[in-house]
Amino acid sequence: MKNKSGLIYISWMIGVSALILFICSSLRHELFQSNALDLAVFDQWVYLASQGLPTISSFFGFQMIGDHAAFILYLIVPLYKIYPDVHWLFAVQAIALALGCLPVYALSLQAGLSINYARAISISYLLYPCLFNTNFFTDFRPEAIAVPALLWAMWAGISNRTWQLIIAIALVLSCKDILSLTVIAFGVWLWFIQHRRIYGIGCIVTGAVWYLMTVGYLVPMIRGGKAGGVVFYSSLGDSPKEIIWNIIFNPSLILGKFFAPETLFYYLLLLLPVIIGLHWRHATMIIPALPMFLLNIISDYSAQRDLVHHYSLTIFPFLIVWLLYSIWQYQQDKKRPWLKPRFLIVWAIIAFLALAKYEFFITRYLSSLSILNSLHTAVSLVKTQGSVLTTSRIAPHLSQRQIINLISTDSKIDDISSGNIEYVLLDARTKNRENKLDFNPELPYELKNNQAFKLIYQQDDVYLFKKQ
Repeated sequence: MKNKSGLIYISWMIGVSALILFICSSLRHELFQSNALDLAVFDQWVYLASQGLPTISSFFGFQMIGDHAAFILYLIVPLYKIYPDVHWLFAVQAIALALGCLPVYALSLQAGLSINYARAISISYLLYPCLFNTNFFTDFRPEAIAVPALLWAMWAGISNRTWQLIIAIALVLSCKDILSLTVIAFGVWLWFIQHRRIYGIGCIVTGAVWYLMTVGYLVPMIRGGKAGGVVFYSSLGDSPKEIIWNIIFNPSLILGKFFAPETLFYYLLLLLPVIIGLHWRHATMIIPALPMFLLNIISDYSAQRDLVHHYSLTIFPFLIVWLLYSIWQYQQDKKRPWLKPRFLIVWAIIAFLALAKYEFFITRYLSSLSILNSLHTAVSLVKTQGSVLTTSRIAPHLSQRQIINLISTDSKIDDISSGNIEYVLLDARTKNRENKLDFNPELPYELKNNQAFKLIYQQDDVYLFKKQ
């Protein structure tokens, strides 16, 4: 009876959390704060697939699977067949992230914790800042779906649920090619820590084969010889093979990064939301997180070492598992009697208030509020599926077409008028994060005087031009 009431409680947590996450991401989109390369790219790919069109991104110029072999996107296509709308992506991500608390709850009970502790740790998962920040800041990422799948795989592996483990691992691998390294590390954890030898070997072999197939062959073939994400490790090499070679045989290139002030602060950020309950004896629970953790540390891209972007999304679930096993250990040792469920929840709330970026709603996301009606009106006037040239923030509202391109400061009036562009939509008031416009400020006036285009809407420095 208690277990049934616990599941009802968790179901409510999942529903409320998914709704909050969905509202937050939808609100950001409604305020024209989404980013083309974070949202419009995925929206265009899934839309094209749902219409039976070639899934070639006009932003990147390559096919959908070229984006880190994210086969999981094909499971979203049927939703777009029902009704093509970018909010499906928000809903899928919100539900996936919220669902992660269910396997956390199951793992807690599996470890021998009480229902009250299982609930508290599930709340700690939902309040972990990286979960909220990724949903609120980076629009949509396929690896969000891998979060509950990884936790599900841990539960299934410990419980000897073979088919559930296979399905969970398949879901993880379909989200992103580089997660094959996580699966390999997960196999090591299953074999040597959980003593599930067959499961461990299966995960190691599957992860290695998937890595060679996707990172080593499929993705570079689609992307013209380049593996995805290599640009973030240019100081180590120009290919995965070269990067791995330098890490093994020239470790001096990366050793300093482990103790850099920025990296030390990253350690603190990761641990702070769960630090009050961690026990060193169960630090092995984070073994599956080590590949992504190490990639973040050695990266040249500093955004991989914060809780704002999505790069820690497949790391923090294992910190939650470390937390729940640590609490079990303290109970066995009869230590930290003050570490009650209520205290865990209070600490999770404090960490959330300190590290979650909900203030972006005020500090960043209201910048277009004064011209919001004009932006929505201009978007509604794009009546055809013709090609569009626009800014990064407007692009996610018009990405369901075969051709949509981003304007830049290098865009010239002659190239625009002679190119295959039907609409040009500009916002001459909203600045980017460098406090500059995305295009030459004179461009709206040049388009007005160009006979190839007709101005069909102008309000609040929002301009919509249509080719004659």
